[in-house]
Amino acid sequence: MLSLLLIMTTATACNNGNGNNAAAGTGNSPSATTSASGSAAASSADAGPSGPGGKFDPPIEVTTVRAINPAAEIAPGETYDVNVWTKTFESDLGIKVKNLWKVSTEQYQNKIAVTMASGDMPDFMDVDAQQFQTLVEAGSIADLTDVYDKYASEFTKNSFAGSGDLRLKAATVDGKLMGIPTNGGETNDTQLIFIRKDWLDNLGLQPPKTMDDINKIALAFTKNDPDKNGKNDTYGLSLDLNLFNGWSGLDGYFNGYHAYPFNPTKGTGTNLNFIKGADGKVQWADVQPEVKTALGKLADLFKQGAIYPEFSVIDGMKSAELVTSGKVGMTFGASFVPGWPLGNMYKDIPGSDWGIYPLVSSDDQPALAQSTTVLPSHYFVVSKKSKHPEAPILMLNKYMEKMYEHFDKNYHTVTVDGKDYGELALSPINGNMPDNNPKAAAAVQAAMESGDTSALNDEQKQYYDQVKKFEAGDKTMWGASKTWLEGGVFNLQGQYVANHKIFTSAYLGNPTTTMVAKGPSLRDEEVKMITSIIMGTKPLDYFDEWAKNWLASGGQSILDEVNASGQIQ
Repeated sequence: MLSLLLIMTTATACNNGNGNNAAAGTGNSPSATTSASGSAAASSADAGPSGPGGKFDPPIEVTTVRAINPAAEIAPGETYDVNVWTKTFESDLGIKVKNLWKVSTEQYQNKIAVTMASGDMPDFMDVDAQQFQTLVEAGSIADLTDVYDKYASEFTKNSFAGSGDLRLKAATVDGKLMGIPTNGGETNDTQLIFIRKDWLDNLGLQPPKTMDDINKIALAFTKNDPDKNGKNDTYGLSLDLNLFNGWSGLDGYFNGYHAYPFNPTKGTGTNLNFIKGADGKVQWADVQPEVKTALGKLADLFKQGAIYPEFSVIDGMKSAELVTSGKVGMTFGASFVPGWPLGNMYKDIPGSDWGIYPLVSSDDQPALAQSTTVLPSHYFVVSKKSKHPEAPILMLNKYMEKMYEHFDKNYHTVTVDGKDYGELALSPINGNMPDNNPKAAAAVQAAMESGDTSALNDEQKQYYDQVKKFEAGDKTMWGASKTWLEGGVFNLQGQYVANHKIFTSAYLGNPTTTMVAKGPSLRDEEVKMITSIIMGTKPLDYFDEWAKNWLASGGQSILDEVNASGQIQ
């Protein structure tokens, strides 16, 4: 999924690091019907496929719901209702997909909550881990164990095997497979440091080697007119209300101080990081003293004007506008950042360029880059009332075939009048192949070095061609060069893995009962604490008061449940 964002010349906004995915969002309604005659889809189970390679005849209709990215541009003639994916599902599988509703990614969580409460669920839909747990406890979704065994293709099944079955285990409750993970199994959310290289050059500065360097660069970008326009109109570090995010988040900044908090403002409040103490019991990462240390440094940067003064009320789109208009010179972010929002800056702002660097440490101990995507954060689930629970599994097979098994560019990107449009996000269902992007990057780099493209598959050849276009002068392909080449995002993230510089939570389970019940309110209190300390409306020692209140307000119960779960690594 991320690879699409990285190559698109048209910016598509990416939501926060907790994995709320604009390409997902599916759901089948209990009123599924056969499109041939309009009669109930219960027309007969034996009219449908007998295994992974079958087709419904007569065709059936299944329903879903969608989260869409309002900033994404769609190829002329296509919509979220009718596109290359929906046409293929209908022609190849006899499955007609109907969207009951479509809302923006920002509105999706609330809309899904209303749908869940009403009990009028579509046939299949995308939910986050907390919603998954709620639906399991409510008994609203189907047990997919037998359906998955019978209808999932070998390739689809093998895509889960690479993660040691951790993803399927996360979707299994009391021995029953209750959903299919749409993400997880990889670490491509680890953050890197993105810095205006031309600003470094203008001020005679070197790339950072320590967190002290990071803070000095942020202040220099604020005070020393890095764009040489004679105005005091720049900021050193990008930040917005999300706090933790794959774009403009603080994850990597905290990691530099050996702190691993994670609780995005717009997140569920249940996707949390835990560390194991010396006694073998887990502790919540966000209340550790290293977090307080980092907050003190951020408060100093804000006080000196290095952070946009109204960061607490702007979203990721607005923080991206500040950066792409040349007002901010540094950000922490994940692998999609060269594609969005930085992708067009090299073309649009003459002389601008961004360097990409691995995380640095505050001391002589290496910084670990945190990842929250080893376990899935999203699942597609099937209504217990659905007449054809096998339909989404067959659609997933087709998706995996077109994206990974036999890569077909037409389902990934199309070019119309010289402009590239992403197709992947139009699919009503999605899956992933862990480590696909790092492998593609390594293959592209090898081909660039040798000049031999014979070993590249169609997907990798596409990325190779984009890089060659950039080298030939096509400035719109800057993002591709920063994605696939040596020193690009996947190359640097691969170094984290190779050098064992990844932090993952010690807890491997789904949200606990108290996380679901108290997580959102505890999240809101944490957001207030972080924001108020950075902005200086609360003293740094307020952190200690907040940490005590967290334990008393449900945090201790969360720790007790996690420690009793038997799912500690």
